[in-house]
Amino acid sequence: MPMRKSPQDIRRYALYGEGNQPIAPEFLHIETISARSSQHEWTISPHAHPGIFQLLLLEAGHGEMVDDSGSRLLQPVSLVAVPSGAVHAFRFAEEAQGWVLSVADALLHDARLAGFATIAELFAPAAGGAMLCRLDGMAAASRRLGWLLADLAQAMAGGEAGALPAPMVAELAMVLTLAGESLSGENQPKARAGRDALVARFRRLVDAHFREGWSVTTYAAALATTPPTLTRACRQVLGKAPGDVVQDRLLLEAMRLLTYTTSSVGQIAQSLGFADPAYFARFFKARSGSTASDFRQQRAWLA
Repeated sequence: MPMRKSPQDIRRYALYGEGNQPIAPEFLHIETISARSSQHEWTISPHAHPGIFQLLLLEAGHGEMVDDSGSRLLQPVSLVAVPSGAVHAFRFAEEAQGWVLSVADALLHDARLAGFATIAELFAPAAGGAMLCRLDGMAAASRRLGWLLADLAQAMAGGEAGALPAPMVAELAMVLTLAGESLSGENQPKARAGRDALVARFRRLVDAHFREGWSVTTYAAALATTPPTLTRACRQVLGKAPGDVVQDRLLLEAMRLLTYTTSSVGQIAQSLGFADPAYFARFFKARSGSTASDFRQQRAWLA
């Protein structure tokens, strides 16, 4: 009897190609775009960084980014923010120049950055997938951000792992502030309170347990609240019920697996907790408007 293949999963790294080891609370890394992509034929295959937020600044050349929203062209000067856990991939032209900054999620909430809480909220996983903006109309901000990243790289060159010195944390704060202002303009998010904070916690919990078939009652208990309170908060903040939030997360993961892996539809259904592949097929079409096979044909990543 032939051996049954295991379903594939999306690769997860600390830094691309370097395994998925635990992330230190003060992890900070910066490198040029070419430093890593040139080692992989200028193609960074689909992956995610659990516990790491990334900023990418493309200053010259061009490229393509693929994430949950599809494919987007990168032209100079482009700024990309990738929240922790967001699946993404890149293809760059050989002349691409710029920077990639990787920051531990924990560091975004470091007490020394307490005055920049709104920036940390903007870059939080609950904010969604990758954010992209063009800086060609913001020459001053583009030059300043490029200079800050280059200076930060020079300051970190040859440094040892461990506690970050205060000047480096201050420069990181400047980078995050400028990037946040560029990505969101004047629409900086306000500090979450009340129902907004509850919904943010709920979405993080869904991200951790969506495969396990938790009920809304189970989620509410884990959040030390009641199902009616959670339902009101989700409807007020997201315009949908908690059950729909869970279903949307299942759909997102199904789309990711169809896009970035070669796992069969049956394997994907099983990995997401669907005992019956036919039920998964009906679920996917009802929520996406497309069959799983048609979606894969339209969106599959071709390395």
